[in-house]
Amino acid sequence: MRMLDAEKQTRLYDVQLYLTPEEARELRENLEKLLRNPDAKEHAHLISDGGEMSFSLMTQAKLQDMSAYTAAERKLFEKK
Repeated sequence: MRMLDAEKQTRLYDVQLYLTPEEARELRENLEKLLRNPDAKEHAHLISDGGEMSFSLMTQAKLQDMSAYTAAERKLFEKK
């Protein structure tokens, strides 16, 4: 799992989520949609009054084309 603070362009290590039941359902539905084709260049958003979460699936196929990612994302995906 890799987490990025989009505003600060830095890695996050610990995050706590507090979701309403509807937000949890929406997150699950979007994850199920992404899992139908994990290598598709797709991502999803969960948006509410409290903020926005963007998420996508990482696969080896996707990581072959690093040009599709921002500099902050590429740094996040670097192998340690």
